[in-house]
Amino acid sequence: MYKHLVFWQLKPKAQGRTRLENARLIVEKIKGLKSSIPEIQFLDVGLNVGAYKAAFSDVGMYITFLNEQDFLAYTKYESHDEVVAFIQSVMEEEIIVDFINNTPTVR
Repeated sequence: MYKHLVFWQLKPKAQGRTRLENARLIVEKIKGLKSSIPEIQFLDVGLNVGAYKAAFSDVGMYITFLNEQDFLAYTKYESHDEVVAFIQSVMEEEIIVDFINNTPTVR
């Protein structure tokens, strides 16, 4: 499985909405990708609920694909590009981690 994790820290205000309003909109838009992109095997996205003092992202996303080719196909869909464009317009920072769960252990 190819796993794609993304975390976003949002601007306090953007496009006339608050951080929380934009975070909820991001979650809604990302959930909609599952129905339009068949390569997605599993998708989970949500708002950060951590209440302790640390540096946090506002929204986190976890998606799995059968392989890297399916992930690359996912990045070519117009629906993906539309969601990415919206997120880029309201975010301050983005962190992406991609990995394959059968990667050999480093010793």
